[in-house]
Amino acid sequence: MHIGLIGGIGPAVTFLYYQRLFEITKENMSPLELTVVHCDMPTFLKNFANNEKEKQSDIYVELSNRLQKVGADFVVLPSIGGSFCLAEFLPKSPLPIVDVMTPLKSHLDEYSGKSLGLIGTNKAMDTKIYNVTSVVDWLTPEGDEFEEVHKSYVDLATYGKTNRKISQTLIDASKKLIDRGAEAVVLGGTDLFLAFEHQEVSFKVIDCAEVHIEHVATLAIEN
Repeated sequence: MHIGLIGGIGPAVTFLYYQRLFEITKENMSPLELTVVHCDMPTFLKNFANNEKEKQSDIYVELSNRLQKVGADFVVLPSIGGSFCLAEFLPKSPLPIVDVMTPLKSHLDEYSGKSLGLIGTNKAMDTKIYNVTSVVDWLTPEGDEFEEVHKSYVDLATYGKTNRKISQTLIDASKKLIDRGAEAVVLGGTDLFLAFEHQEVSFKVIDCAEVHIEHVATLAIEN
């Protein structure tokens, strides 16, 4: 199937999805048909900060219309932060939406009754990834660390790269969640892989991006 990908939120995760989809389809000897459209990051961040759900969903609709014109069978939104207006986008989209929430919920159901740590944007942490599941007990950073994690993640996503300070902030916050009783830490942002790649950590990490990518690849290959 022809995958339509809304890219740009942010640049690193757009490349990650392309790279991993290429690798998975190649391993399965299946051709990859993929078109990427670019969503303007500064505009998105403004709408996200102001909770302008209708404005941002209308942008997604315009981008999806472009994907439909080039033959995409479905549209992929590779962003948890970008899903803040998913409820507004769903009924307006000209294409079926393969969102990150559906496969993530199925994956997290395996941890029913357990405690999981969560890092991401302030909205993702406040809403426990937009109330994706109620079967786990969520632990999030406390006090000033809550905003430090949010800011570190936004900087990482905006520039598409990390640095030692950002990675240390996010890893240290995750360790504290483990110390408070979390069985694993959920990376509640698809760009967060940047802070953890090439790092040796002593705790389990659940990467929402990888969960979503595997789901998208399965749909493309099976069809």
